[in-house]
Amino acid sequence: MVTRPYEQPPPSTQTARRGGCLRTFVIALIALIVLLVAGDFAAKAFAENEIASQIKSHGFPKKPSVSIEGFPFLTQVIGKDIHQVKISSQNIPEGPVDISKISAVMNGIHLNGGFSSGTVDTLNGSVLVTYPSLDHTLNSQLGPLGSLLSSSGLTLSAAGNNEIKASLNLLVASGSATWRVVRLSGQEIQLTLVSSSGVPSSALSSVRNINIPIPKLPLGVKIDSVHITPNGVVGHISGRNLAFGG
Repeated sequence: MVTRPYEQPPPSTQTARRGGCLRTFVIALIALIVLLVAGDFAAKAFAENEIASQIKSHGFPKKPSVSIEGFPFLTQVIGKDIHQVKISSQNIPEGPVDISKISAVMNGIHLNGGFSSGTVDTLNGSVLVTYPSLDHTLNSQLGPLGSLLSSSGLTLSAAGNNEIKASLNLLVASGSATWRVVRLSGQEIQLTLVSSSGVPSSALSSVRNINIPIPKLPLGVKIDSVHITPNGVVGHISGRNLAFGG
């Protein structure tokens, strides 16, 4: 019996095997990455929905939009540090006024051990009431004067010095009135009539003071300043080292 020496497969066969193993590894790695990314996005979507639900359950009039920034999300959760969360909502009914838009950005959310509480480094945002929204509120509160306005009889605009000017186009005459921001509380902006022209003051008695209520904001934040801008009444909100949860 003759023993033949071990014969190695041709180089091309070895190369094909290595190439096949490499392809299998790459495909498996890509599949794993896709699963991890999909899981990360699913976890983030769940967390965003949960945050929005919690904000609504704590007194906000409607469920807002919530976006958690940064990728990957799960590593932020493991480290108990969420980089940034954006919150926004539009056309929020609040008393006689529709708040046109509320937006806020929270930076540096640090979670405690049970993930049910923590702190927020900073929160900054704004509350906007546009002139068309305020226009609708004024029209509904003008009483008998409202019936004298034509279809486009009320136009609001910024008048400087934190004042709003209303141009009134009546069926029989025209005039103007000016309101100024005179008071700011945590949950309300008050405008007071300071002058009028061409319109009897008695006709404006129902709108001498206009109160703009503000919905309950996340983390108990309150408005700290108000400005009259070309777009409408803008309230600015901010906070530092805010605690949340139990």
